[in-house]
Amino acid sequence: MKRSLKTFSGVLLIVIAFSLIAGLAFPALTDSEHAGRAEKQMGVNFPFLKNEKSELILVYFGYVGCTRICTPALNDLAHIYRDLQDQKLKTLPSVWFVNMTPEMDPLSVQSWAEHFDKHFKSYAPNVNELHGMVQLLNLVYSDLGVEAEHMPYLYLIRKVGAKYELVYIYTSSPYNRELILKDIGALQ
Repeated sequence: MKRSLKTFSGVLLIVIAFSLIAGLAFPALTDSEHAGRAEKQMGVNFPFLKNEKSELILVYFGYVGCTRICTPALNDLAHIYRDLQDQKLKTLPSVWFVNMTPEMDPLSVQSWAEHFDKHFKSYAPNVNELHGMVQLLNLVYSDLGVEAEHMPYLYLIRKVGAKYELVYIYTSSPYNRELILKDIGALQ
């Protein structure tokens, strides 16, 4: 009896210790309010931001024609964008779809983005531009086009002076809408 009580106590102590370690190592597991978001501040200098006027930008990297990952994520993003429009914010963020198939026809890329919302902008990078963005953001990238596996990450970028910086990465799809709306409202 004493032995099984000691064993049970020992197992319980180990479970509690691992729970504490996991909670400290992965705060999103214990902080449901911020689940699905990573905070990362770093400068970004993407070519498509050169003529951007908005103070806030949401950027999604994907593939034209991707129905398994991009379509649900971009549909979700379109709903978030409509929610932002309804809030009558001082600054409505621009939404950019960046195609990860280099050298694709820009009109096809724009048509794909506008399929989800007529206000969405698009960018069709060349190979060097794409590789630069992939390296900077550590994007999951494959040359396989629409058959490629990739992550539905959404990047929130803000203008600081004449430069841009990455603020948050939303890492789960469907996105935590309330959190994104709250973050954008706080950055106004």
